[in-house]
Amino acid sequence: MGNSQNQNGTKKLKKEEEGTYGILDSRNIDRVQLGDYEFDTWYGNAAYFSTQDHEHDQLGIDFMKNPTIPNGKTKGRKKSTDLNKSYWIDRLYVCEYCFKYTSDESKILQHRQACDMKKSFPPIGTLVYRDLVTPYIIKRVRGFKHPLFLQNLSLFGKLFLDDKSVYYHLDYFDFYIVYGYDPIDRKSPSDPKPNFKPMGFFSKEVITLDNDNNLNCICVFPPYQRLHLGSLLIEFLYSLAGLTRGQFRSGPEFPLSPYGKLTYLKFWSRKLSYVLASSNFKNSDKITLKHLADITGFRCEDILMTLEHMKLLVKHPESENVELMLGNLENLINGNPLEERCLLNKDCLLI
Repeated sequence: MGNSQNQNGTKKLKKEEEGTYGILDSRNIDRVQLGDYEFDTWYGNAAYFSTQDHEHDQLGIDFMKNPTIPNGKTKGRKKSTDLNKSYWIDRLYVCEYCFKYTSDESKILQHRQACDMKKSFPPIGTLVYRDLVTPYIIKRVRGFKHPLFLQNLSLFGKLFLDDKSVYYHLDYFDFYIVYGYDPIDRKSPSDPKPNFKPMGFFSKEVITLDNDNNLNCICVFPPYQRLHLGSLLIEFLYSLAGLTRGQFRSGPEFPLSPYGKLTYLKFWSRKLSYVLASSNFKNSDKITLKHLADITGFRCEDILMTLEHMKLLVKHPESENVELMLGNLENLINGNPLEERCLLNKDCLLI
């Protein structure tokens, strides 16, 4: 269903007939302020709002405290008369530690001073990775133990993930959250020892029929997307999958978000380039998908997609068989020797 407006100016939900909750055809929140950062949203998220509020000018938590009374008038707020407004609210304020949210700037300022999660070391979840050099840590937070925190995190993540539609029923999900020192805090002379802050996450379904899926969604928050944290999380989850029964060959759940697909293709391409350029393959007449999957832990279908993306697959003009052209790999790396760059220090794994 399109993101059209009805006679009351209310935007309709995308895929409403299929029951996909919270997904819109366009952005409905203009800007987000996460701590000291302010940036645009990427996707719409109707789940922040109550389905009973047909004006869509209040967050759901505010509407439930101040609902519409039976005679149709709103109690304690002015009814919106702008039927063509492009955003339901202009700005969402989100706590950078616990992801609680509000549209009232004064409330978030008060909350930031008293947030229980504002600690030098995150007081939630189980530590599964700790690198004292970078320094980054990864904590596993279980859905059935911390539902409110993960609900707020999932709602926030939806603003940057296209098809995410699970926000509240998280009992059978584990979230792996990467924490680090915010570059802004590290430059502040007034705070010589900054706090660890959440910078991104991936979620993993605990019980699933597709045992080769090692990830449901992955998201690095916009202020931290140039720190290679997506690759760090992917390296970690492949290490995790290698220790999980039945997941020696695994990969992400599809469809991936545009950002997730780009991050994975970059990671897969570099790993495969290193493997194919190694001495074990240079003089080999036969390279099989099974062999590549055994070395990398990637699924065969993910390897095929990546080789196609790298333009290493060529159809033979006579037999029409698809062949792997390692000569194209030389053009791809442009004569530069490849190093196996690992952002993850496996000595720091605690799993």
